[in-house]
Amino acid sequence: MTTRSDFTEPEWELLVQTPRWVVAAASAAQRDVAYRTNHEIEQGFVATANGRHSGNAFVTEVAAETMKIFDNQTVVGATDFGDREAGIQAVLDRVASVVQILAAKAAPEDAKAYRRWLVDITDVVITAARSNDFLGIGGELVTRNERDFRDRLVLTLQR
Repeated sequence: MTTRSDFTEPEWELLVQTPRWVVAAASAAQRDVAYRTNHEIEQGFVATANGRHSGNAFVTEVAAETMKIFDNQTVVGATDFGDREAGIQAVLDRVASVVQILAAKAAPEDAKAYRRWLVDITDVVITAARSNDFLGIGGELVTRNERDFRDRLVLTLQR
């Protein structure tokens, strides 16, 4: 079983902060009005918290630490999404680093559970609010930009 003690402090911090970055990137994938963006981020918070009940002890441990970041409203290596593509790429680069760390130090089942958790978080965020509707009519539940982010995340997690 993989635990915090298997990682250096910088590695652990990266593992703990990555879910929050993924929430931010998934939300930034499609520009929306503020209330929709806030809803996506709130739902990402809930999806991250649900990692504490994942059934995988490693993900439970990471999720508990991640929630402390949300609870303390700590800024974690803020990524600027003013340039959306650059911000998303920065998050995917961090995810790629996590994948390497997990491959080197985590039990395969724990690495798989962590990767699945990141995809689950993304799925919740990108389906949290419709985009491009008119007065609540029409629009898309998941836009092309959101699907593209999810696809890129999955590819990064498979490396």
